[in-house]
Amino acid sequence: MTADLPPTDLPAANLPAANDPSRVAAQYATDRHLQTRIRTHRLYSVGTELEADVDALLALDGSEALLDVGSGPGHFPGRLHAAGHRGRLVGADLSGGMVAAARASYGGVEFVQAGADALPFPDASFDVLTARHMLYHVPNVPAALAEFRRVLKPGGHFLATTNAAAYMPELWDAVAEAAQLEGALIPLTQTRGGVAAAFSEINGGAWVQEAFGNARLSFSDNALVFPDPQPALDYLESDQEWLNLDQAQKIEGHRALLQVLNSKFTSGPWRVSKKTAFITAER
Repeated sequence: MTADLPPTDLPAANLPAANDPSRVAAQYATDRHLQTRIRTHRLYSVGTELEADVDALLALDGSEALLDVGSGPGHFPGRLHAAGHRGRLVGADLSGGMVAAARASYGGVEFVQAGADALPFPDASFDVLTARHMLYHVPNVPAALAEFRRVLKPGGHFLATTNAAAYMPELWDAVAEAAQLEGALIPLTQTRGGVAAAFSEINGGAWVQEAFGNARLSFSDNALVFPDPQPALDYLESDQEWLNLDQAQKIEGHRALLQVLNSKFTSGPWRVSKKTAFITAER
């Protein structure tokens, strides 16, 4: 589905509570937990792949100067470079550990450590800017979007990807069920609503519209099909809220999650639907 978005007068002061920056920093100090999530999607996704959707929306010709903000271990610009992209490719990430990992893996891409709201580039430096599944970690989304607009050239293209509000409902319903067995898991149940409140199609399109004066919204519907409980459990145990539990809570939480997840496989593999939102704009 694609739709035009109307203007909004939503002020920055009404920004929903974002993830605690110190906790986000702890989760992404290295790429260990992120790689678990990347691996889950790579191995168990069915339907259109995210990368194919992104490529179709960007329609790159290979000459563009592209900045990927929140680049993590650098897989996206690294993939573009390997495919022969000739223009400048830059990845920016707040985590020094992520930048170090990216530099070690992708020698043909520039990587810099920087926050989304303080990019170390002159005005009008890039033809394309991507923010892939990262704006829900940014404390001040409007400030970041203003910075994105600043470093884009006139006519430049912006693309954000994010979890739609209805993302993996079956998985998060299972977490809620497990939290009834083990109360320590209650913080984990808040991940679904927290991400949606921080940046999803509910509010993200309006903020992009406010920053750029235009925005388009589209969706991709696919799924994860888990063959057994272990990969679903690994995914949940890479969640930021899980990492904040103490060891005793993790032991009991693991037991509760495993009990609930085991019940999902009585008739074969378990399908978890996932809906991704794409928000695009032009400078």
